[in-house]
Amino acid sequence: MDRISRSRFALGSYHYLRYPMEYFLDTAVELGIENVELWAAAPQLFLQLTGPDRVRTLHGQLRSRGLRAVCITPEQCSYPINLASEDADLRRYSVDNFKKAVDVAAALECPKVLVTAGCGRYDRPTRPAWDLAVDSLGQLAAYAQPRGVTLTLETLTPISSNLLNTPAQQLEMIGHLPRGSTVAMLDIGQMAYMNQTLHQYLALGTLLGHVHLHDRGQAIHMALGDGALPLAEYLRRIEASGYKGLYAFEMNDPRYRADPRAADRQNVKWLESHGFF
Repeated sequence: MDRISRSRFALGSYHYLRYPMEYFLDTAVELGIENVELWAAAPQLFLQLTGPDRVRTLHGQLRSRGLRAVCITPEQCSYPINLASEDADLRRYSVDNFKKAVDVAAALECPKVLVTAGCGRYDRPTRPAWDLAVDSLGQLAAYAQPRGVTLTLETLTPISSNLLNTPAQQLEMIGHLPRGSTVAMLDIGQMAYMNQTLHQYLALGTLLGHVHLHDRGQAIHMALGDGALPLAEYLRRIEASGYKGLYAFEMNDPRYRADPRAADRQNVKWLESHGFF
């Protein structure tokens, strides 16, 4: 198999939340990774406090280092953000929060915003909540598409959502949205946690537009080599399928927050030692 260009990997800022943005960006430069995926949450990129001045500053920080933001990922599992909420005010607030993320992405010349479908009440049938998610994502797609931003739809585990957990549901949801507005994404660790197969996601074909790359063992989002997944086999199969998109590191487990740079150095070393770089 041919090596994979470093230009197809992105450093995720998820585990850098105890460090300033500059530290994260400098790590990307050190490791020779030109793409970054930005977790939109406090303290680094809190959308409610990110006005034009902060966006301009961040844009300058990226450009001065030769870096490119490739995806904005708003926090949507811990904060009161739910695109399927039956509370009309909360759902409106949630849609507006994602629209803000789209505006930030457009200003940073970032092509993607990661979205999920939210969740319904676990004591009620899911269809009404699904329909609300369709409406919310439809609003977002209509807002993002003319601004040059593609929605990147992620599955969640049943712990986080009772609405969209499978590639089949990704395909169904994308079918409700404007053509070309949304792509599907694969989260390696969540796929393994839900006992799904790589084949299910690769069957999405050209709709598969983004991959979160990490290991899984004691936790779902671990540095490469810290878990037990056959990651080299996964990468070979994904590449053999014709996938041309990006792989973003997502080391979301709290164990990496004290020294996030070490985790990403390990990721790069793992890819080098397995012949991918």
